[in-house]
Amino acid sequence: MKKIITIVLILILVFASVFAKELNIVHLNDFHGRLVPQVQKIYKNYSYTVAGAEYISAIVNNIKQKEKNVLLFDAGDFSAGTIYSNLSNGLSVVDFYNYLKFDAVALGNHEFDFGYDAMKNMVRRLSAPVLCANAYPLFDNTKPFVIINKDGLRVAVIGLLTPETKIITMPNALNNRDIIDPVETLNKYKNDILAQNPDLVVVLSHCGVKEDERIAKNVDFVDLIVGGHSHTELFEPIVVENNNKKIYIVQAGSYGKYVGHIKLDVENKKIKSFSYSLYPTINAIINPDKNAYKVVQNYIVDAEKYSSEVIGFSDVELNKDSKDIDKNLGTFITNVLSYMTNSDIAFYNHGGIRDVLNKGEITYGEIFNILPFENTVVKFKMKGSDLISLLDSMDQKKTKLHYNDSLENINGKWFLRGKELKEDEYYTVATVDFLYYGGDGYTEFSKFPVLQNYGYARELIVDFIKKNSPIKSSRLILTSK
Repeated sequence: MKKIITIVLILILVFASVFAKELNIVHLNDFHGRLVPQVQKIYKNYSYTVAGAEYISAIVNNIKQKEKNVLLFDAGDFSAGTIYSNLSNGLSVVDFYNYLKFDAVALGNHEFDFGYDAMKNMVRRLSAPVLCANAYPLFDNTKPFVIINKDGLRVAVIGLLTPETKIITMPNALNNRDIIDPVETLNKYKNDILAQNPDLVVVLSHCGVKEDERIAKNVDFVDLIVGGHSHTELFEPIVVENNNKKIYIVQAGSYGKYVGHIKLDVENKKIKSFSYSLYPTINAIINPDKNAYKVVQNYIVDAEKYSSEVIGFSDVELNKDSKDIDKNLGTFITNVLSYMTNSDIAFYNHGGIRDVLNKGEITYGEIFNILPFENTVVKFKMKGSDLISLLDSMDQKKTKLHYNDSLENINGKWFLRGKELKEDEYYTVATVDFLYYGGDGYTEFSKFPVLQNYGYARELIVDFIKKNSPIKSSRLILTSK
């Protein structure tokens, strides 16, 4: 009897090993053009030189060599964010991604930073299918979902873009597309996907981790959500129970600081085992892939001609999140824009400031990293009553705006250079075209005609620093004649 039981157990294990198939998924999100290594904080508090094409490629290649059935995905915002990507309208990153041989890539909101035609050019040049199911109508050359066959496993992969894209990118960049609710979209494609008889359903979601949790709670045919947009470092998956099923949510932070690796076993269209790791891209412990560097070398050399130029010096670190107004980078930027355009008030959106101004030498590349978006500065006159209404309603917007230090709120009232704003007077205002045309939900500006366009915000900041270095505070200390 014991012998029979033993044989049965062995047979069970053998058949289990036959029918359970291993799958490895490697993923990036919110890469933002980090083709060149840079010092960043990982694990929240530790600064290391991380990212860089050759180091990320080395990790991906190592996983592909050690594991079987490997798929490589990206959850969006791969293209825009550094001088090394922006100068080519994202094509440098596309060439790198083609070298890595991605299996599927989702569109993120920043893929539209260079305009619709540039987005189409990136999509055409990418060798991987580019996914975005919730655009209506679909963006040119994209697909809502694909079925990937891997060692007998049928993996359905569907892409989602955050509906916020309608307000956080330039309106004309979407070419009259609407972005539909993600849950509604998944339910729309449910029958089409299930008709393909997939063993696993994966969502590449550029919607943010909170939205991913909402999706998991409301859509029960999905197995895995590979996320982006919120730049969340998930060292363990979020697991949502829905209809007696576990749905896993993962995300690999941002800026190439980590490469995500999922190892799972699939049996009878169910995940039987699941393990997850984030591999930090610390350059000092990685043997770089020199061939990956060669793919992007010409882009980097061209960009370095601009980025290495020293334009000034700062005696202080300025950070957009600083509670000290003298060390707040948003205050510095709006002070400069107000001065350079001779405007009463300047506004800048918090999300448009992407890095810290470090103490020491300031290079053009550093200012590019701080202000990577191609936003131009416009000036107009705004009635005091509209201005007060806007300032009072900022708490209801997606994000508050930075403004110059001559504008203050004292006991609930707004003062400019010590005098209370008057509802019936007009004030000159400078801001970027992104906000002027309704970005981040600020629709109040565009009804006032533009008086002048001053070109790129980044170039105004560079020009000021060149003439007024060293920088000692967010408050302007002028040295130019």
